[in-house]
Amino acid sequence: MKYLVLCLFLVTISFAKEYKIGFAQDTLANDWRKAQVEEAIKEVGKYDFLSITIKDAKSSMSKQILDIELFIKEDYDFIITSPIEPTITSLVLEKAIKKGIKVILIDRGIKGDAYTTFIAPDNYKIAKEAANYLLKKMNYKGTVLMLQGVSGATPTVLREKGFEEVAKEYKDIKIIKKRANYLRSDAIKALEEIYKEKVKFDAIFSHSDSMLIGAREVMKRYKNSINIPTVGIDYIKPAKEAILNGSQSASFTYPTCAKEGVQAIVSIIKGEDIAKRNIIDTQMVDKKNAKKIDPIF
Repeated sequence: MKYLVLCLFLVTISFAKEYKIGFAQDTLANDWRKAQVEEAIKEVGKYDFLSITIKDAKSSMSKQILDIELFIKEDYDFIITSPIEPTITSLVLEKAIKKGIKVILIDRGIKGDAYTTFIAPDNYKIAKEAANYLLKKMNYKGTVLMLQGVSGATPTVLREKGFEEVAKEYKDIKIIKKRANYLRSDAIKALEEIYKEKVKFDAIFSHSDSMLIGAREVMKRYKNSINIPTVGIDYIKPAKEAILNGSQSASFTYPTCAKEGVQAIVSIIKGEDIAKRNIIDTQMVDKKNAKKIDPIF
């Protein structure tokens, strides 16, 4: 009985503290990143011993690093981040780890092991599945326009690598690339440039559905290309609608991982073991199953 009372007392003391979480976000100008933050805030709200501070780096690597530095200086207990750049960011996160701050990486990784846990879907696998699906739609010949995400970010690198690993097996497949940084507005600019330069393409592999939405806005003015095969990643509401109305071929569910990130923090506070790397399941969605699968937001 004395042992039980002591255990209950220790648990009460442990949870009497408010644990501070600092979320160093890439940007809030992106729908998916904004949804990621909203999911984190919602999950934190379930626990009275957690608080969260959000910092918007506005797509600036240096700003994101300064945000992380601030969390370190102000003795936050946990840092959640999706690093814009994997190498330099690892240096500042190493400072956090050495100070005893737990680092939760969601969606994007870093070079090295200066983190407590990494939570993300398998981008390489998704890209390979996307390539197999899209190239079959093209009868294994033609030009794929690849709309790229943020340069150097680990999902961008892995999505390119996975797709190209499959595509290189087919001599009649060509890939052209345009950087659009996961942003709808940048994708609009990219497609405008492509049409002005009269670059021809037969399909689109977009690193995000947001970019594909922007691409479609431009493509609507060029009716000769609106019905080409297109594949995105994330599976947001506009992607579901586009798949069902036939203006997008497929997407892949890509959870924000923010909920899982907060849950990992709760597990750490409780003293539970968590894996260093956690891979989240995803699913391909096309017209066959789109009605049955809810978009991630």
